[in-house]
Amino acid sequence: MKQRILLPVLLLIAVIGTSCVSQHNVERNYSDLRPDVVRLELTMDDYQYMGDVNIEVEYKTYLGIFSKILTVNGEKYDPRFYHKTNIAFRKKVKLGKLKLALHKVLELYPNADYIIPASFNDQVEHMMGGRIHKRTMTLKVYAINKVSATQAEQKHQAEVQALDNKNAALNQQVEALQAELNATKEALEKAELEARINEQKNNKNRRR
Repeated sequence: MKQRILLPVLLLIAVIGTSCVSQHNVERNYSDLRPDVVRLELTMDDYQYMGDVNIEVEYKTYLGIFSKILTVNGEKYDPRFYHKTNIAFRKKVKLGKLKLALHKVLELYPNADYIIPASFNDQVEHMMGGRIHKRTMTLKVYAINKVSATQAEQKHQAEVQALDNKNAALNQQVEALQAELNATKEALEKAELEARINEQKNNKNRRR
């Protein structure tokens, strides 16, 4: 009796086991011709300097805890209407409330590709119970050149080479014309000499 029960159970387990069998592949890339990381290397020759941008924010602090923003880029700050722009800098660059002034960069240079913080200044005015901070930062703005300096140099060299080739062709034409002129001059001199000789012969024959 037990064997009759055990056999169907084993068959059921085998069917379930075969129906759950799956397949997966593991692929690893070790070839240098298929890099895992692609890095784009740019130098300052690939960028065009666009200009400097000065951003500014002025705010008050009370008891070292509370703060109130007064102006952003010289304009009165309204907490109900403000413009916030995020630009990724290195972790060492601490913008703080100057983030509210970053929109000026993209307003002046919407095509900017590379922005470098150049200088920072925090002017503090002490007062009873608090301070007034006027923070300013200068940023240098760059854009990627449509034509890199290397390509521009290559283009310049190609133009110079084309001019040299043109000058060489002109020199060859001048030399050919000069040779033709010399040949014509020699032919004329030869013809004049022959004419003189013939004239002298004719004069001798007349005297006889």
